[in-house]
Amino acid sequence: MRTYLLLSILCTITILFSAGCGGVPVPNELKNLYPVTITVTNGDQAMEEVAVSLSAKTSGGAWASRGVTNAQGVAVIQTSRASYTGKGVPAGEYKVALIKTVALPPELEPQETDQNLPPQAVAAKQAKQEAFYEKNRVIPKILGDSNTSPIELTVAEKNTTTLTIDIAQYKK
Repeated sequence: MRTYLLLSILCTITILFSAGCGGVPVPNELKNLYPVTITVTNGDQAMEEVAVSLSAKTSGGAWASRGVTNAQGVAVIQTSRASYTGKGVPAGEYKVALIKTVALPPELEPQETDQNLPPQAVAAKQAKQEAFYEKNRVIPKILGDSNTSPIELTVAEKNTTTLTIDIAQYKK
């Protein structure tokens, strides 16, 4: 009985160690992440709940680097790939995009019954939603897409990278 118990314990320990104790393996390209914080303001006002995303300027980045600003307008950027998420960003050059979602009024919210509407009614509702978003845009459109955003960021090895973005500079 004692031998069986000891063997069970040893097998359990072996299984835990071989599985990495349940941890997610770190992808090779994400083994060296460097701290990045981005502050978003509108003039002297901190912008809360702005989604910040970084896109590698060169191809090959099969990961996502992003964060959301807090009440002080600061986003701490994390990088994810599959089920792994780590604080920081791999060294390299990035384009920065910003998005802040505005809640739709109840009459424009998607409804389960929308699927029963004729195509013209669906298209009309979508057009009203797009017009609402355009009218109530908080972040200038140019900043919402990494392909059009003029904001660039270089993340250097072994350094902390900080960037402050004042969206007022990009409003027309």
